[in-house]
Amino acid sequence: MAGNSRTAPVRFSVVMMHHPRRADRLPKVLAAFAPLRPRIVPDPVPDGPPSPLRTAKRAWADIEDGATHHLVLQDDAVPVPDFVRHLWEAVTALPEHGIAMYSHWDSPQNSYLARRATVADRAYAPLSPAEWTPTQGFVLPVDQAGRLAAFLTGIPDDVQDDDEMVVVFCRKQGIPVVATVPHLLDHGHDETIVGHHGRFHATVHAPDLPVPDGHWRQRNGLEPGPYTVELLDSRCGIRIVHGEPVEHQFGWYWYDACPLTGLAPEEILGRAEPWLSVFPAELLPVATEVWAAGYLLGADVARAAVPAPPHGGGPLTRAAVSTWVDSGLAEPDRAAFDLDPLIDLGVAAVRCALTAHSGAHVR
Repeated sequence: MAGNSRTAPVRFSVVMMHHPRRADRLPKVLAAFAPLRPRIVPDPVPDGPPSPLRTAKRAWADIEDGATHHLVLQDDAVPVPDFVRHLWEAVTALPEHGIAMYSHWDSPQNSYLARRATVADRAYAPLSPAEWTPTQGFVLPVDQAGRLAAFLTGIPDDVQDDDEMVVVFCRKQGIPVVATVPHLLDHGHDETIVGHHGRFHATVHAPDLPVPDGHWRQRNGLEPGPYTVELLDSRCGIRIVHGEPVEHQFGWYWYDACPLTGLAPEEILGRAEPWLSVFPAELLPVATEVWAAGYLLGADVARAAVPAPPHGGGPLTRAAVSTWVDSGLAEPDRAAFDLDPLIDLGVAAVRCALTAHSGAHVR
């Protein structure tokens, strides 16, 4: 995932997609993005059927003269501290890429790719060319932004979801798309204009952790593998990347699908015994699923990352596992159990697998 340098300095054109339903929140959102001063692009038919695509068409076409990159934000995005500096450094490092600053914490492929890059201690996660591209905050070089605007023009508004069209455009154009790790944005409101169900948060969000100097200059990505691991409704599953629809509802149960990963389920359960022994009987089924997910993730990274990560991403690994557990437990389990021991268990599983499969010294 090499980045090409440009002779011209990065200059942003910045717009924010806005629905009048959120007008009372807009001043606070704009203040959070200072000093960017995004231009507001309102929904042209706010009383019509919900359609982010309808507004996205205008947002991607509203490019400021003289800009090198066009950034489109949504009006429910919440930036991390020092957002502008992080964004500038990332775009400077990868000026020809599409860069997302967010991924949804339980998306079928991109959330796993973000967690995988986190554990591998990478600054960027190459995203799926099939799953929707996260557009909570997305930046493109201006030439590609203009082409995207033209592409979106021909799509009916009732398609609704701009993110599903953006991934099609980037795939056809051959634009490499990555997410920053950690993410630079979180989702600010539970409800969406379209009415998607669920809770909405970033996959790797750690606004209180400092980003080391030079972090965004690391351009060595970790390319997607043939499968992803999910934790959904307190169940660990494995999804096949090629040949299965991205959004089908049921992944393969991890124990049965383990041969696809090159691991034996007996190994995973055997290494879990010292850790699971401290959990009460009523929590063991859930704890076993969390352990399996973490171990599969750690083993995947250990075998894919060169060089292998020495410490499993440090504090960011816990941030990535925390959102996995929080989003991945069934609601009754979230209400019944303390999440912290399960998060600790997931982190331990990741690091156990790193040690077992890479021989790296894991702190």
